[in-house]
Amino acid sequence: MASLRQVNTRGRDGWQVRFSFQKQRKLIWLGGVDELDAKNWKRHVEQLVASYGKTTPAKATTLWLTALSADDRSKLSTAGLIEPDVQQVERKPVTFAELLESYLSQRKAEIKPRTFIALQTVADRLNEFFKASTSIDSITAMDARRFRKWLEGANKRDKPTDENGNRIEAGLAQNTVRRRIGRCRQFFKQAVTDGLIERNPFDGIPANVRSNKSRQHYVDRETFAKVLAKAPNARWRALLLFARLGALRVPSEVLGLRWSDIAWDEKRFTVHSPKTEHHEGRDTRIVPLFPELETELLALHLEAEPRAEFVFPGIDENTNLRTTLEKIIRRAGVQQWPKLWQNLRASGSTDLARTLPGHVAAAICGHTEQIAKEHYWQVAGSDLDAALNLMPRIGGHNGGHNVCPEGAIPGNSTAGDNLPESQNDQAKQGKSALKAVAGNCGRKPLNSRSGARTRTPITEHRILSPVCLPFHHPANVLLGLIS
Repeated sequence: MASLRQVNTRGRDGWQVRFSFQKQRKLIWLGGVDELDAKNWKRHVEQLVASYGKTTPAKATTLWLTALSADDRSKLSTAGLIEPDVQQVERKPVTFAELLESYLSQRKAEIKPRTFIALQTVADRLNEFFKASTSIDSITAMDARRFRKWLEGANKRDKPTDENGNRIEAGLAQNTVRRRIGRCRQFFKQAVTDGLIERNPFDGIPANVRSNKSRQHYVDRETFAKVLAKAPNARWRALLLFARLGALRVPSEVLGLRWSDIAWDEKRFTVHSPKTEHHEGRDTRIVPLFPELETELLALHLEAEPRAEFVFPGIDENTNLRTTLEKIIRRAGVQQWPKLWQNLRASGSTDLARTLPGHVAAAICGHTEQIAKEHYWQVAGSDLDAALNLMPRIGGHNGGHNVCPEGAIPGNSTAGDNLPESQNDQAKQGKSALKAVAGNCGRKPLNSRSGARTRTPITEHRILSPVCLPFHHPANVLLGLIS
């Protein structure tokens, strides 16, 4: 193994690569390069030491060698890692096929299978557009923009299809295009790091994924109940409930769920999240075991093998869950929503945010509040209805509602006089309680001497109606103002 040291030699600050080669301790002075270049040297030196006299160095190291200057190659030859005649080898241009093959071969063991497939897809599109034999140092920023335009329109391989398998001419969604540009940027960033090119042609082209409002959809509980009723068995009912109530990512978070992760007595279960495991402290999270979900899990547990480890043993990364869910939705007689599993998760996340503080709801769902606001939390029709009922009236006749008389507490009216007796009693009790709290709110205070009413000063404090409190304020939940 090689090591890096940042030292000051003869008044010069720089990096050294130290390593053991043929039972001798050796070092290579790199000079004032940045830390990233120094780490790149260390990685390739280790590869040269490991492969010396045994095998050909890795493709990435071979490409790196061809990109080195004569002075840098002489440092390696002096250390004995390469033959001196390598200095005379003419630098050959690196093609797309070589760059992509090298990058994918290195990353395959480090990344998840689905991520590798996504990278392979982008590599295929790059080879198709630029031709595999094209030299990467000939690609300009304008070429990169032309590639992005091609992905959006002329790219025929990635056109979505309808139910009959016919290609739809709508093209790729903007977020899909942005993701692919981001992966192109990864390929060329590695080429810059290896010294194969001077700059990344994809820098400056938008690659950040944005919220697509047109594909957001809130699946209300009534619609979901109809879909759940048409699920063929307990396995599918549990899957749907995990997505809609537990807000789990399907399939990545359900395929690794074990029976040992469920704490029946505590009404909790532990979720292992492959998507966020690279973030510190976010590899797992605790989710409440909702009653409806507990019922289906108990039924599924009775059907499971005696020593079964996983809750869903038949599901893996390649399992097609979309087709069956589409059939269930059609049997339920409801309109299919745009993103089948993600919309269910977003709907569950929205429900949790209605009744819990934002940071708690986000922790249960396994994302940050910022991500939740942009991609998950939505406004449903019931929220708009609640706004109609909760907002205080402003003077005059408004939408058929009686105007609050002067001195009355907002929300009080004679509308309860026509309610059934039991509901009328509850309404009167509520009014009395609020009046007791409000006191003389809305009335002119008595003059201490004459007993006459005086003019209310501008600075008089008035009691706030609960509807004026923030949407998630606990008082609103306790008073039953948020359903």
